[in-house]
Amino acid sequence: MEFRYDHVHYLTRDVRALADFFENVFELELISYEADFKGAAYAILKLGEGDLRIRGYRPDDAPDAFAPALTHGLDHLGVAVDDVAASVARLVERGAGVDMPPVAAGVGGRMIAFIKGPENIRVEICERPRASGESD
Repeated sequence: MEFRYDHVHYLTRDVRALADFFENVFELELISYEADFKGAAYAILKLGEGDLRIRGYRPDDAPDAFAPALTHGLDHLGVAVDDVAASVARLVERGAGVDMPPVAAGVGGRMIAFIKGPENIRVEICERPRASGESD
């Protein structure tokens, strides 16, 4: 049995704001947006070979955590790039806020940074792992 990435699903107060953030800052493609999907707004954006899904609150939803500095459960979404510093600079130009600037603090000393989005969500920008034997 093989498992592959399919999607990450965010629950948010403002679907449009979070979808706009990923469209405008990360240049993700909006695949669909429904103002009322089973009682809540719903958006799907293309992220690599999978999706990023965003759903609004339904009338009977009662979330019990609201993105403090660190929470149990989904902490952040991570995306891989070839050049963390250049990618962060581009994201900042597009309106992103930086939660942690680029630093060699990832697993194995990889460069990482964190971008902060609407409702305190975090997106990690991490250096794409190199294939064994690969060099600059």
